[in-house]
Amino acid sequence: MGIRMFDVDPSQAEEGLDGQVAEEDLNQGEGPPEDRDGNVASRPANAPRYGVKFEEGKAVPKEKHVPKSSSETVYTSDGASEAADEALTFAQELADEEAAMEEDNHGLRYALRPIKSWVLGRIEWPMEIIDELNAHIDDVVIPANENYGEGLVGQFKQNEKSAQLNFDLTSETGKQLKTILDQIGTTYLKSGYDRDARADCFQAWTNHAYAGDYNPFHDHGVQTPAGISAYLYLKVPPCIEELPEVNPQIKDSGGGIDGFTHLVWGLNSRRDIMMLKPQTEEYIKPMVGTMCVFPQWLKHQVIPFFGEGERRTLAINWNVHDSDTEMRKLMSEREFTQYLETKSTLSDKLISKDD
Repeated sequence: MGIRMFDVDPSQAEEGLDGQVAEEDLNQGEGPPEDRDGNVASRPANAPRYGVKFEEGKAVPKEKHVPKSSSETVYTSDGASEAADEALTFAQELADEEAAMEEDNHGLRYALRPIKSWVLGRIEWPMEIIDELNAHIDDVVIPANENYGEGLVGQFKQNEKSAQLNFDLTSETGKQLKTILDQIGTTYLKSGYDRDARADCFQAWTNHAYAGDYNPFHDHGVQTPAGISAYLYLKVPPCIEELPEVNPQIKDSGGGIDGFTHLVWGLNSRRDIMMLKPQTEEYIKPMVGTMCVFPQWLKHQVIPFFGEGERRTLAINWNVHDSDTEMRKLMSEREFTQYLETKSTLSDKLISKDD
């Protein structure tokens, strides 16, 4: 069962065009959030989606420094990838380009290194899994009606069906889903942050929003120092589906971002962006089968929509358990020795308790 980190839209994916993880998706902070007319403009209307353009039906890297010979990175349910080989290929091609540049520019060497602040993961789920999840929610989660809104800030009250409900990860379906989610979370940590850690999904709930419902600015809580969160779009009303993803119109009460998810990681204005400071917000149009993964501290909100239909999502939280190797990177030798001793002591106590 393939679940891909993707940078092509669903119509392209159906045609077998699965792109690479785009450089601009890994490095946030490109482009102004608004144009001079006040329209939201995450990227130009004619720009390739997620940093990949297509010529004659084939993906073509947008920038010269992206290795043209590299194969696509595909993350499947067994966690396999060719990321290491791609990194070696990229390093060699970059070295060749730098050597050529030095020769062509009278000994000058020129390189750019984007400074990454955080990573947004976008994952495309097969529609057969989405259909299974929706069927389980309709047949099990909604009838169980286990309210999860008591600890959440969501304002879901405009319809008798408006709700935030617990998704039981200990059920048979929940266990199968957790296996997939843990692999997605662990891959996100390794590929996005080079973090030697294990993601453990411990919490999931469904959001059933109808016209007028919304989710104010918030972040998510976890039980470990680091954590990750995600949402998966399961149902999208027609009034949201028909909105353009690029350059939505919000002037003159255009409603171009109704029902969109708004991510915010700073307070930069248009003036800041003109001063070469990074973009610090993004509006994301809901699309069925799309999952977005992000650090749990990321502030986000859901804009209300006005029209018929249900906007359904699955929200997920993961704890992050770092390996001893990862912990060692952050500690002195003395601190790491104390860490191992404490870990051993706690392990012995747990064993004696079980006995």
